[in-house]
Amino acid sequence: MKRSNQAVQRTAGRSAFQPGVAGKFIGQPRRSLTLCLVRLMKPLVTSLLLLLGAALYADPAWEEKVIGDVRIEVPTDSRTDVQNTPGSGGAVQKMTKHSFRTRVLNLELVFLLFPSGMVGDLKGAAENMNAQIKASSGEESLTPWRTTTVSGRPARYLATKPDRTHQARRVTLIDDTRAKNRLVIVDISYDSNSSAGKTDSERIRKSVQLK
Repeated sequence: MKRSNQAVQRTAGRSAFQPGVAGKFIGQPRRSLTLCLVRLMKPLVTSLLLLLGAALYADPAWEEKVIGDVRIEVPTDSRTDVQNTPGSGGAVQKMTKHSFRTRVLNLELVFLLFPSGMVGDLKGAAENMNAQIKASSGEESLTPWRTTTVSGRPARYLATKPDRTHQARRVTLIDDTRAKNRLVIVDISYDSNSSAGKTDSERIRKSVQLK
């Protein structure tokens, strides 16, 4: 009997409740459930963070406009104006000028409409713009025109030399005669002493796209 009792006691000892083992057994589903929840929540948290980042990145001081099939960014606080001038018997049939003015810059988006079949002349347009800049800022402010493209259209670009006594200018001439018989002019002037004006003018220039 002693041996039997000892055997029963040993068996009972091995089968007795062991908190460590039971804890592992019961805790396993909980960890699995927790891992599942974490995995499910990860994409949601990532999406929320991306949306928050996009909201923080979006600049409320700017808006994108489409004017005459030209996509351009402009400051939201701009004072705007539109002028339509009919041609005076020359090659230009009509001129439409959209003006945007802020505290630090003036933007003029100009469309010159020509008769159908005319070939664009960026060289002549650049010479005409040079004459205007000479009259307003002096010949010393002129720099050579750069040949470039905007949305696949031939274009010329000029930035005047910094001058504390005159406004700085950034002018882009875009030959859109093949598609719409027009010359597009993006003319931005700003206070040459203003770093904000320089930064904003560059942002506007780079934002221009034609459909």
